[in-house]
Amino acid sequence: MKKLVTLALSLLFVFGAVACNNRNNITTENAGTTGDATDTIDQAYYNTYTGLYDKNLGKITSEDMFSSNVDSAERIYRGAEYPGNRQYLTDVKKAYKDRKEKMQAFIDGLKKDTKTEDAELKKMNESLIAEGEKLIQDIDAKIEKLDKITGDDYNKSEDDFIKLVDNIVNADDTVTNKFSDMLKNMDKRLGIDRTK
Repeated sequence: MKKLVTLALSLLFVFGAVACNNRNNITTENAGTTGDATDTIDQAYYNTYTGLYDKNLGKITSEDMFSSNVDSAERIYRGAEYPGNRQYLTDVKKAYKDRKEKMQAFIDGLKKDTKTEDAELKKMNESLIAEGEKLIQDIDAKIEKLDKITGDDYNKSEDDFIKLVDNIVNADDTVTNKFSDMLKNMDKRLGIDRTK
């Protein structure tokens, strides 16, 4: 069970900053301002952004194994039996493919549906799109590497197999961390507090 928890925690990098958030956690009392009475938010952009976030990234919480909360990851595996190397890998790849689809929908929505005259907001949106596209490529690369796991690898012990998968998916967290930081900055710019 400890090995499953270890892998679950290793997968936390996927949207760690966004996975435990959802629409119910957004504080709207300050929505529309950034704290400065003269600095108002583009309400149309705010509505589109939050709608896309809630519909796509907010649904990533459906599997707590990707939550940034250690307790929720441990809760998933408490009393659970290791499903075997093949099923374990199948579940990991399925989770990554699900995240990729939701990320792609979010990025496509930012491209097509968001409009703003605010130069700073427009630049932040373009940067978020570019970094999101890098993250999608990163997810593709991880899935491709996971696809290269061989029959001999399936014969490894549970510990060794989990370590192999862990090494593959944690090869480089730079893109994920940058995207998460950009989401936080966008939330701050829009006056969204997802911590409450």
